[in-house]
Amino acid sequence: MMLRIARTTAAFAVVLLATASVHATNADDLFRAMDDEIKRSMNELKLGDLQRPYNIEYSLSLRRHIGVHAVLGSVQDVDTGMTATLTVRIRVGSATFDNTNFFDVGLGFFGSSDDEEAFRNRRIPYELSYAMLRRELWLATDACYKQAVEILAKKEAAIKNRTRTDTTPDFITMPPERLTDLGHANVSGSLETATAICTAASEVFASFPTVQISRVGYEFVPEETFYLNSEGRRAQKIEVFTGFEVVATAQASDGMPLAETYAAYALKPSDMPTKDSLVRAVREIAQRLTDLTTAPTIEAYSGPVLFEGQAAAEIIAQHFAPNLVAQRTPLSDGGFGSNERYGAFQNKIGARVLPEFMSVRDVPSKLDDAGRSVAGHYQIDDEGVPAQDVALVDKGFLRALLSSRVPTKRVKATNGHQRGGGAMLSTIDVTSDAKHRATSKELKARMMKLVKDRELPYGIIVRKALDQNILFTGIFPLVGMDYPVPQGDAKLGLLEVYRVFPDGREELIRGTEAAGLSPQLFKDILQCSKHTTVHNYLASSVVPAFMTGGSQYLISTIITPDLLFEDVEIRPLEGDFPKPPILANPLQ
Repeated sequence: MMLRIARTTAAFAVVLLATASVHATNADDLFRAMDDEIKRSMNELKLGDLQRPYNIEYSLSLRRHIGVHAVLGSVQDVDTGMTATLTVRIRVGSATFDNTNFFDVGLGFFGSSDDEEAFRNRRIPYELSYAMLRRELWLATDACYKQAVEILAKKEAAIKNRTRTDTTPDFITMPPERLTDLGHANVSGSLETATAICTAASEVFASFPTVQISRVGYEFVPEETFYLNSEGRRAQKIEVFTGFEVVATAQASDGMPLAETYAAYALKPSDMPTKDSLVRAVREIAQRLTDLTTAPTIEAYSGPVLFEGQAAAEIIAQHFAPNLVAQRTPLSDGGFGSNERYGAFQNKIGARVLPEFMSVRDVPSKLDDAGRSVAGHYQIDDEGVPAQDVALVDKGFLRALLSSRVPTKRVKATNGHQRGGGAMLSTIDVTSDAKHRATSKELKARMMKLVKDRELPYGIIVRKALDQNILFTGIFPLVGMDYPVPQGDAKLGLLEVYRVFPDGREELIRGTEAAGLSPQLFKDILQCSKHTTVHNYLASSVVPAFMTGGSQYLISTIITPDLLFEDVEIRPLEGDFPKPPILANPLQ
């Protein structure tokens, strides 16, 4: 599951965090310690003839957790904890050329080797005083500076015998500014409520013996962050996250592993669906998974496909939206590195990337959409920069990319989208003009006309696609590598797929994937629905976490209508499957 919780099992911790919120009362002391240590380091930090820092930034995070897992109505585990982490970043050289934008595998993926003091996500005491924080900052800053000058030397050596065609500066300097967002200071979550929801929802599966494995999880995480850099840019913010996830698996008679999932995410617990709504949703997926075990398979299909609801959001989330983030390809020891994933739009500003009736904005300012909770909302990014709403695609043409303070050839300024270690999307809002909006019935009719014109036996509607986070943190831990996963970036795993016959009849099918997907495919969208889906999900970081030392998944939102594609390839899953259990489920 998505629950990434410090495992603190002592009874006192459970009692202490029966209701969790977070807000430091000694914020002034914490900022004073950070400011004093930055000034000391900027004035005195030096190693022989090596260059001194020109920019230092500190980020201190205080986090609390409430989390529960339940299976078949019984609590599997209860996780509570309080953690404090410190991240230090130091730039040596100058904004034109410094130690960043260089990937050195030899120094380890997460910022320091095993025998060094940690300076990224460094665990420190939760109860912090001025003196304690100064000590932790001192140790982390020392380690970070030593690595910074080493990386700068390697970067200089890597380009010494090369002609550089890209001389884009490494960093964008900014004036001092103070920002505060404490709007969620009084938001709290209850362990009792989380436990009641999980046990009630998980108990549903006891009535569905076809389901082999199931698990339900709930998490509430409030986090307060203190950010300060040597420019005088200071930010204090409180962010909250609430999540509910369900994973259930079964097998068809031929052994094919099947899965159904459900997830609901929001910022505050009060924005989540009610307990009764969650239980109903779990009952629906349990029944659908049962139906899948006897559903037919199909041969390869190529033709019109209608993506509805969550599936429409997932195809955008996995194959379009990540390309809207500005990326800087880092140098490496061997010369110029390469990271082509999600790089399709880096040089396409001004080019058409969607039909001319569609537009896309990233709107971190949006708190809700027609009363529906939007979890991708935030006000201050991780570099202490105000989050900006950005018009990304206007009437089909790409106008901008989401950016941080790391410039690229085409993007020279930040728009406040540094999240979790790199530039990142937040709330992607996809719209179309009125002429190209249709009801669900009209979209289905147009798809079937295309089916008839191409003399196909049926059309395809996809209503649920495989979420990447749930796959890796939910399905894999339960069933391992036996679950068939689409291989390659051009594919999308599908969970709920229906073939639609000329008479309008729909039939659930199993074991399929969408193939041949690329950003160019989205230019061939034919029509959109009048209604939209607000899909809150945990998005994979666009800039890999192993390069930044940041977060692997970040809460984000896709707001989109249903999408009718002219031609998509749907393939059956093939391969050897594990044999079903010999004995029947004892719950029968």
